[in-house]
Amino acid sequence: MSGSTKKTRRNPDCPHCRTGSETFRYSKSVYKFDVDLAREIVADGRLPVELDPEDVKYSVDTTHIYPEHVDHVDPSFPGIIAQMWYPEPDGTVSHGNTLIDGHHRAARCLRDNLPYFVVLLNEEESQRILLKGPNREEAFRIAGRVGQACPVPV
Repeated sequence: MSGSTKKTRRNPDCPHCRTGSETFRYSKSVYKFDVDLAREIVADGRLPVELDPEDVKYSVDTTHIYPEHVDHVDPSFPGIIAQMWYPEPDGTVSHGNTLIDGHHRAARCLRDNLPYFVVLLNEEESQRILLKGPNREEAFRIAGRVGQACPVPV
């Protein structure tokens, strides 16, 4: 399996096969990630890793999947995972990972009982592609205001 995430095959009859720039929104659009920049970053030859089937299922179950799109996506292209930070109301900061590219390929792998591979962005790369939402430092700053009104910036 190649580390390339460049998608070249598009079905002209599918309204979900996009051309042009691509972003991914997460958590009711609190976060917005630059998928195009993420693809440029991971084109450095890094090796994909297999995503745990439970994580594949979670990623598929928590996003909108267009069944008519799943049949023709190419599951040989790995997805991309970014890191994110979220200030909790109790003053702590949650740190986790989210699939920002490849949900339909993940759905295809899940449906066809295939392993799903992803490439990982490190902390600095994840912050570079974050277009909207709290980065690591901002999440800790917001979380430090425990007891105050501290909405997540939008």
